[in-house]
Amino acid sequence: MIQQGTDALTHNPVYGSTYPPAAKAFGQSATHRYLEAIQAAGGVHQAIRNVTTRLTLEKIDDDWVPVTVNQAEYDNSYVCSPYTAYISYARDELGLLNNVFLETALKGAIGLGSLALKHAKINQTVSLNNWLVSTNLVPDWSEATLQNLVADLTQRYPDHSLSLRSLNARTDGDMMRRLKAQGWLLIPARQVYLFDNENTDWWKRNNCKNDQRLLRKTILQYASASELEYDDFADIERIFTQLFIDKHSIHNPQFSADFLYHLHKSGLVDFHTFRDSSGQVVAAIGLFTQRDIITTPILGYDTRLPKSLGLYRLLMAVLLKHTYESGKMMNLSSGAAQFKRMRGGQPHLEYTAFYVEHLPNKRRRLLQGFAALVNRTAPKLFEKHQL
Repeated sequence: MIQQGTDALTHNPVYGSTYPPAAKAFGQSATHRYLEAIQAAGGVHQAIRNVTTRLTLEKIDDDWVPVTVNQAEYDNSYVCSPYTAYISYARDELGLLNNVFLETALKGAIGLGSLALKHAKINQTVSLNNWLVSTNLVPDWSEATLQNLVADLTQRYPDHSLSLRSLNARTDGDMMRRLKAQGWLLIPARQVYLFDNENTDWWKRNNCKNDQRLLRKTILQYASASELEYDDFADIERIFTQLFIDKHSIHNPQFSADFLYHLHKSGLVDFHTFRDSSGQVVAAIGLFTQRDIITTPILGYDTRLPKSLGLYRLLMAVLLKHTYESGKMMNLSSGAAQFKRMRGGQPHLEYTAFYVEHLPNKRRRLLQGFAALVNRTAPKLFEKHQL
C-alpha cells in the first residue's frame, strides 16, 4: 500500500516552509524522530547547509519513508543531487587517480557528461527513502509494491524521474533484480566496503588487533553517547567539517551542530568520541543502524593533531569492535579503500536506480545512454583505482 505523501518539512526560499503532522500521526518511528531532529535544527537547509529540497513523507507498505523532491539545485550535496554525485564530486576525486593522462581524459568526459545530464534534467527527481546521509539502507519492497509506487508517483510527478540511492548486490540483490525487471536503470555510483559477521575472519587480522591495542593504550579519553553535552556538538561539527569538507569535498553534506545534537538526542545516531586532556572532543563517529546494518554517516577528527595519535584508527577500532560484538553487518561507505581492505572490508559496487520510462524521449534517451556508458566504464575504474 502506498499512501499519498504529506509535506513533512521544508525550509528554503524555493519551496517555502511546511511542518510535519503531530507526532501522534506517525508514532515515534525512526522516520518521525528524524524529521523532528530536522525541525528542531530549524529546517532542512539549516540542518544540512548545502541541501535545498522539499522533504515529504510517503507511506509505503506499513512504513513511512522520507522522500526528497528537487527541480535542479546543482549546488546541492550529492546526498540530494545526482548531478553532484556523478559530476561535481567526480571532479573533486580526479586527483586520487595519480595519473595525469587519465585525469585529463576524464576531465573532458566529465565536461561532456555535465552538459548531457543538465539537458537530461537529472536533478529533476523524486528520491525515495532519502535520509540525506551518505548511505541510505533500502527497504526490501515487493514487486507489487514497486509497481504501485511507480504508478502512483509518476502520475503525481510526471516530469520527475524516480531515484533510489545506495543499492549493492550483497544487501539488496533481490531488490535490484526487481527494479531492473521493471525497467529501472541501475547506474554505478561508487565502491563501498562491507564487514559481514557471517564470516568474522576480518576480526582476526593483524591490523584489527593492532587497532584494538591502540584503543586500550591511547592517552585520549573515550566518551560514550551518554556522556555528551550540547556544547560537544560544536566540536563534532568542527572536526567533521575539517575532515570531510575542508580536506575532501565541499559536496559532502554540511551538517550543523544543532542537527547532530538532535540526531543524538533522538537516539537515531549513537555517537562515540574521544577527548583530549582539556575535555575537548577531538575525534567522533556516529553510528546509524537500520535493517540490522550499521552505517557511519558522521565521522571526524581534528586533522591538525599529530598522526601519531591514530585518531582515525581509534574511531575504526571502536566501530569494528561494536560491529563484531553486535553480530550485525557494517557498511563502511566509500573512501580510505586500502585502510578498509587491510582490515577485511569487502568491496561492493553501489548503484543508484532511476525510473525514467515516463519521461520525454530526449531526457529518457540521454539518461539511458549515460547509464550504459557508466556501467561499461565505472566498475573497472573503481576496482583498478580502489575508488
